[in-house]
Amino acid sequence: MWRTMVIILISLCSIIGKADPYQLFEEKGKYGLKDQQGNILIPASFEALGWSDGSFSIIGEVTGYKLKEQWGLINLKKEFLTKPDYKTIVYPGGDRVIVSKQINPAQVKTGCLNLTGQIKIPFKYDAIAIVGLRAIVMEKRGAHYFYGLTDLEDRQLVGLQYKNIRPLGTLRFAIENWTGKTALFTEQGKPITEFEIDSISIFKNNVAVIYQNLKQGLMNREGEIKIKPSYREIKITPEDIIGRMPTEWKVLDGENHELTISEADDLIPAGDQLHIITKSGKYGVADSLLKIVILLEYDYLTRESNGNFIAKKNKQYGLIRINNSILLPLRFDTLTAQGNLIRVKENELGKSGWAVYDTFGIRKTTRAYDWIGPYNGKYFPVQNHGYAGAVNRYGEEFIHCVYDSLLAFFGEQISVKFKGLSGIINFNEEWLVKPQLLRLKLLNEDRYLQFEDKMVFLKDFEGKTIYFTDNKIKFKVDFMIETLPDGIEKTVDYDGRISARTSTPMAEYADEILPESEGLRGFKRDGKYGFIDERGRLRIANRYEAIQPFKEGMAAVKLNHKWGFINSFEKLIIQPTYDSVGEFIEGAAVVKRANQFGILRKDGKLILTNRYDSIIRISSQQFIIISKALQGLADKEGQVLIEPKYDNITVLENNYLIAERDGKFGLISLNGLSTIPLVYDQLIYLPQKNQYLAKKQADWKKIDY
Repeated sequence: MWRTMVIILISLCSIIGKADPYQLFEEKGKYGLKDQQGNILIPASFEALGWSDGSFSIIGEVTGYKLKEQWGLINLKKEFLTKPDYKTIVYPGGDRVIVSKQINPAQVKTGCLNLTGQIKIPFKYDAIAIVGLRAIVMEKRGAHYFYGLTDLEDRQLVGLQYKNIRPLGTLRFAIENWTGKTALFTEQGKPITEFEIDSISIFKNNVAVIYQNLKQGLMNREGEIKIKPSYREIKITPEDIIGRMPTEWKVLDGENHELTISEADDLIPAGDQLHIITKSGKYGVADSLLKIVILLEYDYLTRESNGNFIAKKNKQYGLIRINNSILLPLRFDTLTAQGNLIRVKENELGKSGWAVYDTFGIRKTTRAYDWIGPYNGKYFPVQNHGYAGAVNRYGEEFIHCVYDSLLAFFGEQISVKFKGLSGIINFNEEWLVKPQLLRLKLLNEDRYLQFEDKMVFLKDFEGKTIYFTDNKIKFKVDFMIETLPDGIEKTVDYDGRISARTSTPMAEYADEILPESEGLRGFKRDGKYGFIDERGRLRIANRYEAIQPFKEGMAAVKLNHKWGFINSFEKLIIQPTYDSVGEFIEGAAVVKRANQFGILRKDGKLILTNRYDSIIRISSQQFIIISKALQGLADKEGQVLIEPKYDNITVLENNYLIAERDGKFGLISLNGLSTIPLVYDQLIYLPQKNQYLAKKQADWKKIDY
């Protein structure tokens, strides 16, 4: 057998090696073939030469040709080996070509020819894959393919009864039955193992990785288990075989007492002391003690707001409860839950469409829509045949799909585009503002804007103009801000009343007006900054290079390229000696001098001297201090609680810290005492029980067997 295969491989290599000297050419939209010297071997008479998958090659002086949208075989002697009777013709390697043929108006079947055009596998299969001297054949029954194995003369080796057949190299095949279990077979179709393996990899170095119960092991070509499936992952390399055991997760208390332990790749807190657990690409749910409550059988899980889980399996979505019972079957292309309502995209009788269901599995919408958007508190926006409408929470289409688009809504009014025009309707589809060319903007239940050139008109639904302007407008919830040409701002409510005005002497001359803080507003004039009060009166002259807003009665100002602090009476409280400063919060501010950071008190005293590369405020009470890329912790009194020696620290609400160093995590107290050692690959705080999830990933090691 091996000698025969070697001879065939040598012959094929010599045949394929002769394909290079040939060149396709085109004349008047037809194709032919020339040799290297330009001699015409096949005249330009064909719609295509080569194979129907778009590739071209000469195999044993044979190739494919296309005439009248059908394919056949031709040789370099211009002899037609077959008539153009085939829909497709593909060369898979070896001395066979795979062809498909129209058997009757409703049926296309696939078979195999040799290079002389003889039928070697008859046209009775729905698909064929050639693997060496074997053919994996498929027959479609209903919605499923049934797989079998034959030789290249169609002698049956494995009957057409299996869910899948995969070649593993080295004359072995993995055959999967309809329970999802796999067995190892020889190329003669003889079973080597029972159907008890979940999956098996291609053989390398005479061994293959087997997958069972989400773990991996090793099997040789004779089906002997060399390593039982106990590893998380195994890799076969040219040099050796390496593996790592499953990742462990522990539930710990703050004193490092182990409460429980479980194997998982990842744990994701999901509320109510539940965790989404993943292992080998499968998802399930575990409780607070890591006991499995939803089996690891899904391709994806996420928890939605009502506490149920959106689940995915075999590319289909559904909704399940915590007890694993089905709310909506896993048959949807997409699924999004919003409270008790669920938007789905589904396929019914081969037609795709969107629908709304409730969590009892009852379909609320009666028709399938092209698209359904998120529920906005009033309705679902929908589209049907390219037109927009709206569906209420009961599935009723109360705004019919006749509009170009639905825009903003307030109460029971909706602005719409209709036949290219703008209008406003109510929920009874009555026109409050009839369609018009002018652009409209709905403001609230009683008011809307109409835009005409540069003019903006504020109107009510009786058509009365309440206010109009051609100035710049910014719209807020209950009012609008109008900016006049001189920079003055007016606050106008939606009844047209002017409720505030920033008309000040300084505002008229300022180049820039800054936001108000503690009753004072910064301004810029002639490149310098100062402050005015709420009435626009000058309080602090524009003498500074830069300023910051007032906080806790003090504002940072920049003078002679340095920063200091003044009070509202422009008394210089802290001399300008700093390169940069932060704002005061509870009497402390971060400052920088000579490229080093410290913490300053309001009386000008440095409570933490400038000796750190960076300081980051994480609360009003605490600061991350950084030195040489390492992190520590200080409080607002300048006391260093933890010296900078960690790569990263996270302060928890229980006043402990998760610390990271060299990729390992642990728990330390505010006085620096280690309560959970830094040996874990991940540490997650669970505030409900004041516990911790700790991940310990195994190292890769060489496997001897």
